[in-house]
Amino acid sequence: MDEKNQSNNNIYSNSSNRLKRKNRFDHVLKAAKEQRKDEHFGFKWTLKAVLISLLFLAIVFYFAEAEKNPYLISVNDVVKKSGLRSTWMTLTGNKNILFLGVDSNGRTSDPFFGTRSDTIIIVSVDKSGKSVNAVSIPRDSKVYLAKGQGADKINAAHALGGPELSVKTIEETFGIKINNYVVVNYQGVRDFVKVLGGVPINVEKRMYYRDRSAGLTIDLQPGEQVLDANQAEGYLRWRHDAMGDIGRIRRQQAFAKAFLRKMKSRDTILKAPELVEILSKNIKTNLNLFEISRLIKIASNLEISEVKVATLPGRPSKYGPISYWILDTEKTQKIINRLIYREEPVDSKEELTISLFYSPGYGDDIEEIVDKIHSAGFNVTFRTKEDNHYSRIVAHTKKAAFSRVESLKEEVPQLSNCQFIVEPDENLYPYTDFTVVIGNPKTYEQH
Repeated sequence: MDEKNQSNNNIYSNSSNRLKRKNRFDHVLKAAKEQRKDEHFGFKWTLKAVLISLLFLAIVFYFAEAEKNPYLISVNDVVKKSGLRSTWMTLTGNKNILFLGVDSNGRTSDPFFGTRSDTIIIVSVDKSGKSVNAVSIPRDSKVYLAKGQGADKINAAHALGGPELSVKTIEETFGIKINNYVVVNYQGVRDFVKVLGGVPINVEKRMYYRDRSAGLTIDLQPGEQVLDANQAEGYLRWRHDAMGDIGRIRRQQAFAKAFLRKMKSRDTILKAPELVEILSKNIKTNLNLFEISRLIKIASNLEISEVKVATLPGRPSKYGPISYWILDTEKTQKIINRLIYREEPVDSKEELTISLFYSPGYGDDIEEIVDKIHSAGFNVTFRTKEDNHYSRIVAHTKKAAFSRVESLKEEVPQLSNCQFIVEPDENLYPYTDFTVVIGNPKTYEQH
């Protein structure tokens, strides 16, 4: 980056002449005074990020199923009822779609007016429709808002100028083009779960957590059960185990699969009028019918595990009473280059290294699994037992190419449906290109 060596107290200017090169990330704050980490930072916005994402996924996959099932309500019905309109755009190239989740602003009128965006996700779809990547931006990220609105949390953009200001701010901050936006009212997620009568899920362990200041109590017993809206909130927010946010991501994926299965069940057909009403009240977008139909077609051929994901890294910091997320500019740019611009590392065919964490349930078979990993061209330089519920592959270095992951998934069946996560970090100990987690054998059998 052009100003990589500036002092940690500088922030990037929002002037347009600093966007001359698309891969320059010159507008994110580089640092702030180091403060003790607030253990609750990020916790409060996590649920909304997860549930808004699930709602949109449910919508897309539901309509994908409706393409095949004449008994399910179609996208045309929703478009007619909700009046969705936009300028005609054909999907001829890579498209970046901004998804915003908004919460109540205390008014009973327009839920999309004056609300902060608690969820900010950029979904990048390549022109072939075969590659979908998702980048989550923490809502408290401190940036310069577009149109001279000054330095603030990025989620303030929607409150001050709607999705248009959010789009402009993200374009100027990260130097990327946003083609369309989708705004979802958070209340719609709760209504969805209620109308569906809850979501069946296998809770993998005892989950208990209480935060009196946040008014949050999570109290779940392990085993198969149907979660209501409040229990689902607890399940998706809980991260108080060794895997922290990574474990939460896996629970998010499990919940999404169960949620989508419930959406496609025959019982849902009878609730179609209620669901359409929820959609029409809780979604605002500038996508047109053609674009929505194209996304539905892409979704129908896509597995959730094929979506590559990342959350922009950084650290919490406080300026007086205000908490911010200070983005790590170098790592953020690596994620943008890789998942938005799709700058894939050149596969040098050299042996890449792996830190392997495996469930105790694989104790008798781990040597065979390690041999398969070696056969795929990887060297396991560190391994240890760790009780994990879900499998995943995490890329850390610039050599960790997606193409190599495919061969690994083919060679090791336990990794065939796992999520690929990008977390740039070349200062890990032990230092490896990938972290591979092989979760509980029972979870693998269920999926």
